[in-house]
Amino acid sequence: MIDMTKRKWENCEFPQLYDIADPEKLAPMLEHYLAPSSISDEIQVDECAVDDLYYKPGVNCRMVLTTKLHRQNNSESDRQIFFGKLFHSQSAAKKALDSINHEDLTQPKFGPAVTYVPEWEMVLWAYPNDPNLPGLPLMFDADKILALIRAAPEKFGLNHPPAALRATMTKYVPGKRCGFIYRPEAPSNSQEANGSQAIYGKAYSKGKGEEAYWIMKQIWESAACQKGAFKIPRPYWYDPKTEIIWQEALTGQPFGDLKNLPDLPEMVKEIGVCLAAFHGTPLQLPQEMTLNFKVDRVREVVATISEIFPDYAQACSVMGQKLSDAAARLGPGPLTPVHASFKFSHIFATARGIAFIDFDGANMGDPGYDLGRFIAHVYSMAAGEKIAPELAEQTVMNFCASYNRAALSPVPQERIDWFAASHLMRSEVYKSVKRMNPRLMSKLLEIADALRPA
Repeated sequence: MIDMTKRKWENCEFPQLYDIADPEKLAPMLEHYLAPSSISDEIQVDECAVDDLYYKPGVNCRMVLTTKLHRQNNSESDRQIFFGKLFHSQSAAKKALDSINHEDLTQPKFGPAVTYVPEWEMVLWAYPNDPNLPGLPLMFDADKILALIRAAPEKFGLNHPPAALRATMTKYVPGKRCGFIYRPEAPSNSQEANGSQAIYGKAYSKGKGEEAYWIMKQIWESAACQKGAFKIPRPYWYDPKTEIIWQEALTGQPFGDLKNLPDLPEMVKEIGVCLAAFHGTPLQLPQEMTLNFKVDRVREVVATISEIFPDYAQACSVMGQKLSDAAARLGPGPLTPVHASFKFSHIFATARGIAFIDFDGANMGDPGYDLGRFIAHVYSMAAGEKIAPELAEQTVMNFCASYNRAALSPVPQERIDWFAASHLMRSEVYKSVKRMNPRLMSKLLEIADALRPA
């Protein structure tokens, strides 16, 4: 649940957020608007909360509401997700509502597919409806996906049509993307064992799927990937009508879910070597995540914090200026392919070794960008007391050393440290501020300041 204190959010463009984030106000409002007059039995809210908030001042405000609902004549409750979007005016909300093609909507278990709450100028899309993800309703329908796979199993990496499918949603970012894993069950008379290769489908917002597929396919077909220097899931195909990319689903564990944390210093050596191989791969990608790009992102987050959370403005502004000054001394660096979101959840430990996933934003950038993102996560774990500081230090040292030994062009430590500090500021500090955790923010700022090149 998002913690929102009115004093901290006093400059927010959407003051209705205070009421929406309060379950005691949100619940009756949902009960009122989720039960149209055509439905005889009322919908009652057992639980409700804003789980994820995507707020960018001057741009938009989106959120994920998770609820537990039941009908008055049925005591059995069920979970339902809503994608909510706030608008600055009634006319803007009406424009969004008028653009909806209701024939394309999927009827949810509770209430209408789309709900308008005029008191808050909020439009709610009941999952699996999402105005920006045309493929989401299809992915949600396991029977339709099964029929699709049965019609051409080879397109999904299978030798035989599956008898059944088990579908699991992995992650949903409203308006951006949503992933599903489909685990096929082989027919009893086939040579394959039940539980054959799982398939991963990922729905993108309009216009984003094609580019993501082009990037992934280029990486997969590279000589380094084919030789096993680094591993990624095999891309199968892209459906332009639904903006869905179909690919191999990795078997293994996301690195962030591993329980054997004391082994981190040894495990990261392989990660460093594989990342160096990816950075050394000749690819034709757009240029984006350079040193200057990261400086601008840090400035953006400092401005956002200063506007919305004035209590934290001074400490964050000072750190932002220190990072900007240090970047000017570092200067531009070489460009390599970068993953752009190189964090624990995008690194898998598999039977075949370490593998990387989610190359949606891969581009040509500074190799320090990926190194710093990974290191920032390690240090944030230490700040949150998930691992000991000594373990974090050894992990970072081994990761950097293994990377630089394998890299075609080793990255100077001060450059790595600058990117780690900037990622701590841009991602981890910002998260702690949003979650009203000043103690964690202070720890993270202290670590960032220690990393910043003098």
